[in-house]
Amino acid sequence: MKRLKAMIALALLLTPSSFADEFKEKAKKIQTLYRNGMIAMNAGKAEEAKAAFEAVLKLSPGHGHARHQLTQIPTVNARVALQRRKALFKSTKIEKIHFANATLEEALEALNELTLEASAQKFAPNFVIQDPSGKLKNRKVTLKMNQVPVSVALNYILDGVGAAARLDLHATIVRSIAK
Repeated sequence: MKRLKAMIALALLLTPSSFADEFKEKAKKIQTLYRNGMIAMNAGKAEEAKAAFEAVLKLSPGHGHARHQLTQIPTVNARVALQRRKALFKSTKIEKIHFANATLEEALEALNELTLEASAQKFAPNFVIQDPSGKLKNRKVTLKMNQVPVSVALNYILDGVGAAARLDLHATIVRSIAK
């Protein structure tokens, strides 16, 4: 009987320690998963981040930070897509550009077509001119270049007419520079 009591006492002493160890291991795993999710988010790897945050929530359904980060994934996806779009402007090269006294609208339309051709129909700048005051309407562009990235050609066109561009996810917005 003494031996049984001793074993029960020993078991009772070890049990809380075992639960504490389990709890610590689970907390460490949650922390690691969450950190990995944040690293993936910052690297623009939305699917990896989503998987990590969902794993955190399986282990700890009330984990508010992981739940919040899941709501941020669409923003990360949009940021990554915009970065890809900006990279295409820099990496897509136009073989030959020659505009002589073209309007801004004509030059941008031609640049859009040349970009589609250079990218094998995979990328179009989709220019949208926002010029309610009409400052850009009659501006003329003359440009002659070879083997130039779209971004460089666009900068020369816009500088020549006093305009600037903002890249959005699906379009390139062109506006007059206030002077």
